[in-house]
Amino acid sequence: MRKQVYAQRRACVRSLVLFLLAAALLLFLLLRTDRAVRPNLEAVCASETKRYATQVLADSVGEVLSRHLYQYSDFATLLYDDSGNVTAVETMTEQVNRLQSAMLQSVQEHLTRCRDAELTVSLGTATGVWLFAGKGPEISVRLMPIGTASVKLVSELASAGINQTCHTIRAEVTAEMQAAIPFSRTTAEVTYTCLLSETVIVGTVPESYLEFDGTEQAERETEKTQEKR
Repeated sequence: MRKQVYAQRRACVRSLVLFLLAAALLLFLLLRTDRAVRPNLEAVCASETKRYATQVLADSVGEVLSRHLYQYSDFATLLYDDSGNVTAVETMTEQVNRLQSAMLQSVQEHLTRCRDAELTVSLGTATGVWLFAGKGPEISVRLMPIGTASVKLVSELASAGINQTCHTIRAEVTAEMQAAIPFSRTTAEVTYTCLLSETVIVGTVPESYLEFDGTEQAERETEKTQEKR
């Protein structure tokens, strides 16, 4: 009788040891898999987050620009001397500030609307092996805009050839988006650039122009003026 009880105890201990070994091995494999897959998964999530956020910013800017067909004269005016040469480019400050405010409001509204939006990434894609791309179970990725978006209108003069200067005005919209996956988060900063206006000034390069960057106004002199001095 004692031998039978002892044998049963040994069998229970053996089963417990085997179970613990199997659990430890499974945990080890899970940790190794997580360590191998997580960096790729975070990279894929960051890429998908940037793609989604870029589309949101593009839609926000496009919504504002669709309300009015802006032209170069809406942002800047060329000033001439008595000989008909362009001497400066003057910024239409009121129009610039109004457009910047409208863009910022539109971006904030679109980001608020997409709060807690979800994307799905296949586990096969997260492995980084192209044969498994798009295959396997889907992992849900929750998106959350963080911080405050910013809108900058940038004016730039650049040489466009012999005796020609290209004046471009563009909008730079920046926002941060956070992607949450199980037991991890990744943050991506997205910048969307949109060309608002472009014109080629034929003749002598303007000696100065007003460059706007955000809401600040700063007078800059071109390289040609510096060379003259």
